[in-house]
Amino acid sequence: MPQGISVFDENLYLRVWNQGMLDVLGLPADAVYEGVHFADLIRIPASRGEYGPGDVEAHVERITSLALKFQAHRFERTRPSGRTHLVQGEPLTIDGQLAGFITTYTDITERKAAEQALQTQHDLLQTVIESIPSAVSLFDKNLDLALHNRELQRLLDLPDAVLAEKPVPMERIFRFNAERGEYGPGDTDAIVKALLARASSPKAHHFERTRPNGMTLDIRGVPLADGGFVTIYTDITERRASAEREQLAQKVFTHTPTGIVVTDEQQCILSINPAMTQMTGFETFELLGHTVFSVINPGPELPPETFQEIVAVRGAWNGELEVARKTGRDFPAGVRVSRVDDPHSGLPAHYIWILADITERREAEERMRHIAQTDALTGLPNRLALMLRLAQLFPEALRHGRKLAIMFIDLDRFKIINDTLGHQVGDEILREVACRLSQVVRETDFVARLGGDEFVIILPGLQTPADAAMVASKIIGALSTPIQVEDHELHTSPSIGISVFPDDGPDGDSILKHADTAMYHAKSAGRNNYQFYAHEMNQLASERLNIERKLRQALSRNELSLCFQPQFSADGRSPTGVEALVRWHHPTDGMIAPDRFIPVAEETGNIIEIGEWVLLNACREMRRWIDNGLKPLRVAANISARQLRRRDFPEMVAGVLAESGLPAELLELEITESSMMENPEEAIQILEKIGRMGITLAVDDFGTGYSSLAYLKRFPIDHLKIDRSFIRDIETDLNDRAIAFGTIALAHSLGLNVIAEGVETEDQLELLRSNACDEVQGYLFSKPLTSAAAFAFLHARSPAE
Repeated sequence: MPQGISVFDENLYLRVWNQGMLDVLGLPADAVYEGVHFADLIRIPASRGEYGPGDVEAHVERITSLALKFQAHRFERTRPSGRTHLVQGEPLTIDGQLAGFITTYTDITERKAAEQALQTQHDLLQTVIESIPSAVSLFDKNLDLALHNRELQRLLDLPDAVLAEKPVPMERIFRFNAERGEYGPGDTDAIVKALLARASSPKAHHFERTRPNGMTLDIRGVPLADGGFVTIYTDITERRASAEREQLAQKVFTHTPTGIVVTDEQQCILSINPAMTQMTGFETFELLGHTVFSVINPGPELPPETFQEIVAVRGAWNGELEVARKTGRDFPAGVRVSRVDDPHSGLPAHYIWILADITERREAEERMRHIAQTDALTGLPNRLALMLRLAQLFPEALRHGRKLAIMFIDLDRFKIINDTLGHQVGDEILREVACRLSQVVRETDFVARLGGDEFVIILPGLQTPADAAMVASKIIGALSTPIQVEDHELHTSPSIGISVFPDDGPDGDSILKHADTAMYHAKSAGRNNYQFYAHEMNQLASERLNIERKLRQALSRNELSLCFQPQFSADGRSPTGVEALVRWHHPTDGMIAPDRFIPVAEETGNIIEIGEWVLLNACREMRRWIDNGLKPLRVAANISARQLRRRDFPEMVAGVLAESGLPAELLELEITESSMMENPEEAIQILEKIGRMGITLAVDDFGTGYSSLAYLKRFPIDHLKIDRSFIRDIETDLNDRAIAFGTIALAHSLGLNVIAEGVETEDQLELLRSNACDEVQGYLFSKPLTSAAAFAFLHARSPAE
């Protein structure tokens, strides 16, 4: 039996101990040394919760105060591990002076277990003995106890001493009972005398008697022929209690607020209580004989037959189901079903269904779920909600072969602002950032705050990594605007890391980790940018970001220029105009192709400024050419969808014409059909304003987008331009030829002229000319030329009149 010992001095410092003390109390060896204070040792089990819940220091102070009394003590304590030890302490005196106290710690776990086992065995044996249903006594004609069973001693609670000396006269038993009040108050001798007088003339009798201990006995006595009599004592306490319980059960059944349904083995309703009626609105007679599933719906995943089989086999079921009201509206209920077996056959006889309306609990759970999954500061989903959402989206993405992106966003310089101006200002910044992030993304995207200045965005249904880069650029733009908090105009920017599922990881933890890693790369790359976790994606994203950054300064640094491609009548002899095309020559990157920077300009909105610059300079150049002797020709400029969406676009065009001095009839605006179809009604109004100025309007790249003939007739346009993709193979591809010729016929039927782009061979020109195409443009006649070269080219073919 492990035993520990300790001796503390009068100041509660440890002086003597053994290894058993450490073993029994579970103390670490490095915590026990000479001179360690009692409180420091007590703090170890207190911090492990061995003295119950509450403040650790409060436990330490309480127990230390008790120890300072130096009183003898003895108690048992069971540790959380389940081990029990006996603590015995005595004050230690030397020469009559208090010198401390000595304590022993004995592990009595096995002894307690043995005691418990003995008690269990005793209880079992006692149960068997007490299961004998009746007690029997036989008194002879001399009123001496001749025969009895042990149940008699138990039921009458007779001690062995009363029955030890033989014979056992009835008078001894009567006196013992009278003295302990079994027969009520009164003089003992008088009570015994009366009872003996009645026993001297035995008669059959039957009565009930409740002993002072509450036990009720059914007593039946029968006289024998030889003068003795037999008495049977039956404990009917349980029977009486059962009757009382039955009455109580009926009261509970009637008055409980919980719905109760009793069914037979086929789940047909036999009875319902008033609470069930109140919950559902159905009266008892409306449900009797009907199956319980007419009111309770187990749901599609658990049809009634399966549910009935489960309950029959298991004997019980509990869970939550929908219960029907008479009004037709269901409500959620907590349901517990118990099978009641026939006591004789052991087969199922009845089922008890207990129902509780849990509508309020469900609502409370939903509120708690919202609280548990929502960031209190910003109202965004928190980390828990993020991980739950990822757990939903990952299997869907794998099942449908889709990708999704995770964007890990950290705010640059936020800690400086927070530390300098205080948490209140920092909180306002976080709320504003959360609002801006939510406005940038789609409804199907998911924005969460992890804590601090860290946010995560999930982009499901990703087509290409460029989609994520586009969103990241929008976020950078959204956060570039200063944030006004009180009197402070504050600036922060995002460092964004992007990872893609399943390319960059198989689960939420790895995807988040990789996005976090990419975010740190973004910070190391100068902040206010985004980085992909995958290296090859990072290169593409960096290139796009580089173009966007440089494009913002292209105009101010005069890096943009115009070139002009002539347009001719279909005979190829007479120039009819030129199309102005923008070119970007970067001082270090060289010539950057339009298909690389125009989409970026469209997305970022820079196309507005670039488009106005192109329009103004194209008109200026044509005006200058005419002033220098060139025959007046039409100059065409491309208009983007963003420009067309601006309500002040007609005023801007009018301003360009006024500033350049170019007549309106010499300007043509080329607009793609997809741009016009974004908002056709608004486009019609804007184009009509422009058309009333005398400006020519052309539909560019006709046939490559989606257009409605009903709208095409309503647009105030003058030209259709057949896209070069249909002209390229017109000589060999009959489909392209049919589309080109059909477009010419359609345009002419609407009173429109047709310009074919990308004409490069004489055969293409001949096919177009023979099918009444009005104008042509392409490398067969001229490549795009600089302003000076275009002037010389056109002047040689159309001198001033």
